[in-house]
Formats: sequence, C-alpha cells, structure tokens
Amino acid sequence: MKNLLLFILTIGIQCVGWSQQHQVSIAPEGNVFESFSIGTSATASLPLGWKADKNATVRTLGTYSAAVYNTEQMAGNNMSGTAQNGIYNFASGDPTIATERAIGGISSSSRSNSVNIYVKLRNNGSGSITSLILSYDVEKYRMGTNSAGFSIQMYYSTDGSTWTSAGGDFLTSFAGADPSNNGFASAPGATQSVSNKTLSVPIAASSYLYLAWNYSVTSGTISTNARHWE
Repeated sequence: MKNLLLFILTIGIQCVGWSQQHQVSIAPEGNVFESFSIGTSATASLPLGWKADKNATVRTLGTYSAAVYNTEQMAGNNMSGTAQNGIYNFASGDPTIATERAIGGISSSSRSNSVNIYVKLRNNGSGSITSLILSYDVEKYRMGTNSAGFSIQMYYSTDGSTWTSAGGDFLTSFAGADPSNNGFASAPGATQSVSNKTLSVPIAASSYLYLAWNYSVTSGTISTNARHWE
C-alpha cells in the first residue's frame, strides 16, 4: 500500500474517510486512500483501523482483535543483512528522514514466520456495497538467499478471526534465491503492483469487512534468509 505491507506501499479502495473509532469508514461509490504517513519512529502508530502482528507459524493469520497498533523496527536504504525480525516501518530512502513510508515485516527468526497487516472496514453508507476494487504496491527492501521465495497473500473476513483467501489476483510472490541478504542502496529495490482488482464480497449497510495481508515463505517451513517486504 503506497506506504501498506516489501508489504504494501499504497492501497486504494474504491467503494469514505476515516472514522474516529478504529475503523475505516467506507460507502457505496466512495474512494479511500491510505498513504501511511506515520513518521520516522521505529515504533510508529498505525493509522486508525490498521493493525499488525507476527507469529511463529508460516502462512498463518492471527486475529484483528489481538493484533497491535504499532510497528517495532525501522529500515530503508542499505538495510542490514542481519536485521531483526518483526513489524517494520519502512522508508523509501533514508529511514531517519524520508516521508514516504510503508508498513511490513521480515521473517528472520521463528518469532515472525508470518507477518500480517490488517484493516477493519465499515460500510457507513445507507446501501449495500457489492464489491471492492483494490490497488496496492508490494515493495522489496532486502534481498534473501532462501530458495523457497516469499509471498504476500490477501485474505478477507467478516469477523476478523476466520479468514478466506482472496485468491490469485491478490497474491504477490518473489521467487527463487537472491545472491545475498543485503539491502538496497536505494530502497525499495523492487515493486510489484496489484491494480484495480475486484474483490466480490458484499458488505451490507452498517456491516464490517476485514482485510489481511500475510507475508511468509512461499513453500516449506524454513523462513531464514528472508526478503524484507512492505
């Protein structure tokens, strides 16, 4: 999301505005854009409605209610090949001053075999929303020698705990092994975009929909030598 999950640098939702109750307010025919202007702190607060977590099991989501509102680490240009695991506030450039930010993570230990980003949506309109049109960027902030590759898959839920895969239109993968675990002199080093993809899930008036992006090794259970994503 240009500034969501590598994970997502920017996200746009065509479906408006942010509520003050830890949710994203949407309405039929409306549009929402999140730029993740969260500042330069390693422990930056996420925008209202957004949360994140990490867990020890590959390709596994947690729950929205148990996730946290803050990042844990910060990185950007020249990210270390031995960077700590966790939830990151990424910078497109110098992490101490760059204003273009993204949230994401790295699975450099068993404590973050999965890193997840969540958002809670509420239909505050008077009519039903029949589908969402989503766009977001997935950025790569560090290389990784793990030959299994890494993927970011989007999911959706009506309760924030039972998740359904959004399918291949919302899967982003970085295949194969890189030559090292080094970062990039000019971050991000690669970007893949999901553009104007339709999620055909209805949201009745006053009802909620949760979205989640899971970052994990593409296959197997070995997540060391990982790429850093947002």
